[in-house]
Amino acid sequence: MLSSTSTLVLASGLIAAVAAGRPARGLHARDGPSPSLPHDPNASSYCTWWVDVASATTCDAIINDNFITLAEFRHWNPSLPATCAVEVGKSYCVEAHGEPAPSSSTTSTTLTTSSTTSSTSSSSTTRAATSTTLSSSTVAPPATTTKPGNGITTPTPTQATIVDNCDAFHLVTAGQTCEVIASLYRISQDQFKAWNPSVGASCTGLWANAYACVSIIGHEPSPTTPGNGITTPTPTQATIVNNCDEFYFVVAGDTCETIAAKKGITQAQFLSWNPSVGSTCTGLWANAYACVSIIGHTPSKPSTTSAGNGIATPTPIQPNMVSNCDLFYKVKSGDTCATIAAAKGVTVQQLTTWNPYVKSDCSLLWLDYYVCISIVGHTPTPVNPGNGIQTPTPHQDGMTTSCKTFHFVQSGQTCQTITQRYGITQANFVKWNPAVKSDCTGMWANAYVCVAVL
Repeated sequence: MLSSTSTLVLASGLIAAVAAGRPARGLHARDGPSPSLPHDPNASSYCTWWVDVASATTCDAIINDNFITLAEFRHWNPSLPATCAVEVGKSYCVEAHGEPAPSSSTTSTTLTTSSTTSSTSSSSTTRAATSTTLSSSTVAPPATTTKPGNGITTPTPTQATIVDNCDAFHLVTAGQTCEVIASLYRISQDQFKAWNPSVGASCTGLWANAYACVSIIGHEPSPTTPGNGITTPTPTQATIVNNCDEFYFVVAGDTCETIAAKKGITQAQFLSWNPSVGSTCTGLWANAYACVSIIGHTPSKPSTTSAGNGIATPTPIQPNMVSNCDLFYKVKSGDTCATIAAAKGVTVQQLTTWNPYVKSDCSLLWLDYYVCISIVGHTPTPVNPGNGIQTPTPHQDGMTTSCKTFHFVQSGQTCQTITQRYGITQANFVKWNPAVKSDCTGMWANAYVCVAVL
């Protein structure tokens, strides 16, 4: 129970708040135009009202009691940690007047925080705040150069404070830590914290969805091994070996298996050169460089399909191709196993047997890689065995077995162009080449069609 003196003090505080034109609210210790407890040294210099926290409370409680948004609370107290935890024994700014408005308010940004606020109204003003989407007009200053005249543009929003000679930035994503980001850019945690002082010694002030500084003017990325002359690009996987001499930028959808196959190395080599990806490859990061070769490593050289057969295998090829291939095809955009097989006069089963890595469902057919479309000893079957006429490939399915004259369709040619050239009717042309369809929509370019029969 409150004493009469305590009751009088509390009532006086409420009356004073109302008299000042501020809505009455629960007091955390005392409210006033100046802080009576330690406070954020980076707090807004235009602050006109403070809350002194004397007992445990939350951001939500302060925000709701003072009818402000989370964005405003963070803006006026920029050193708040990412979790928006307030500390007992500190003062926090909850109102500022006369603060210059940012030059741009058209850009929106998203900050990740664990706090949630609600919409409320005060007098004729209604402010709405959410835990995720905030206006950049209350969060980040307009884009400026890191130091006037240095020509480097600082993206927004940034961490609460960054150095003024930053020349490279990283957009922090939810879940990242100072250690992770430092590893990505091959810098020390001490460097990262020095360039982003507001994150604090324990990294509790790191904000998600805001830019951090990862390099300053004059900073040179460390080579993989001092003196080897090889510059390591950034960002990299969390850990890579220090004698890497070739790098691969991992994109969404890549796996350790596919990267190793593309680069002609084993998965064991890839894992040993990028230990942080883990034995099951669950630690592979997209949008970061991985090591695919080390100093002294010699990439596998193209060889003949079978030693001594004199047939050179082009590169790159799909992994695990048969060793007796004698004809190759480079996969282009839009190709499928079915279209390649049909165009090259082989079956899908033959194609997937000679190229087992593509799988029976053709799910691993790679663009711009060679596949095998014939093996030593394989002879394309003529349309009509014994008639002495060799059918050229590729051709479309269903061509008549009595064809004696063939035409190679050029891009842009139509059925009418071909029938007029050879003096045949459209009906016969479609009859001999049923795959082209009666309206000619099924005719392929760069494939043979029949234009005369026995």
